[in-house]
Amino acid sequence: VAARAAASSSGARSGDRELECWAYFATQREWCDHVLLYSDGTYKRAHLGGGGTWRLYVPDGGSALLLELDGLGKEGPLVFVSPDGGTDLFEAGTSELRHVSGPAAPLGVDQGAAAKPRRGLLFSSVGSQCLPVVRDYWLRQPEAVSFDVALLHYGEEGSAAHQSLLELSGMHPFMEVHQRKDMKWPNFRHWCDLQGGLATIASRYDYVWVVDDDVRLPTEGVNRMFEILRSRDELQFACPAFDASSEGVWRYFDGHDPRYQLRYTDFVECTAPVLRSSMLLDPMFQKCLRATQTGCFIDFCFHPVSGARRDSVAVLDAVPCHHPPRGADAPSQMREVLAWEDHKQDEVFFAAQGVPKDWFWYRQPKVLGSIPAGSPR
Repeated sequence: VAARAAASSSGARSGDRELECWAYFATQREWCDHVLLYSDGTYKRAHLGGGGTWRLYVPDGGSALLLELDGLGKEGPLVFVSPDGGTDLFEAGTSELRHVSGPAAPLGVDQGAAAKPRRGLLFSSVGSQCLPVVRDYWLRQPEAVSFDVALLHYGEEGSAAHQSLLELSGMHPFMEVHQRKDMKWPNFRHWCDLQGGLATIASRYDYVWVVDDDVRLPTEGVNRMFEILRSRDELQFACPAFDASSEGVWRYFDGHDPRYQLRYTDFVECTAPVLRSSMLLDPMFQKCLRATQTGCFIDFCFHPVSGARRDSVAVLDAVPCHHPPRGADAPSQMREVLAWEDHKQDEVFFAAQGVPKDWFWYRQPKVLGSIPAGSPR
């Protein structure tokens, strides 16, 4: 009712022509209000005031519809993605615009382009030891792969491993390989920029698995992980559980528990997180992403940046993976780039981005709930 009243009392006209108006309710991290989209490409907030211009589009290389609102964002336009190709709902992490009255905004773009389903993405920054994992686990059943694979090779360009990866990518149209010496998260940002930015990634993919190059999960496990996430809209971040022989300081917490399909938590480690791609459009998560160099601290941000809900982050016990111990026969190549004790230097980057310290600082992780094994969905 408030939206209809605001729309009718606005008196919006273009010359002598009454403008069409489409009413949405916006929930943002810092405000909520009715947002009125007008047919001349302008919009206003019904009660808080302020507005700007809007547009619907599918970016080059994308498949899902995006809604851009320019004029309110402190650091540029606010961009939302349609999860279903329609115009009733748009989301950007914890924020959303939901149609509330009258007809929904017309697509205004090619409906065929907007209706193309999004895929999952497996992204990794890989070194010279990655080939057995890439070839024998992630691509074990190439005919069954239902996701794209993007790899940035940080080892020596032209090495045997690099050449083998290029040969694999030539065999599989869903796979691409780039060369860049850096750590996983800076390489992820670089790759997103190569594709056209975070909005393009959110339009092309519904979930993104940002995984270390030694995490072993076969093709069917990766497919299953994406299937579970698509059946659990509440999840913004997750990770596969780790089997009993996996290495890592957090294995006491995220080790596989066969009693559950998943456990809702307030933490998943940065080794193998999978994120709902609309989080890439969330301005606060973008700050976390820009601050991340080694991966240290971003894993503590996943829960608060997704609204600190009890069901927004989970360990997926239905999909156990293996993270092998490192030894003299298989040393960590990342330690050659930066010693583990130096990873804590990322603190200054999070502070510089304005990320609250209670978001990224160390805390004891907790299990907040669970779904028993064998449950529907």
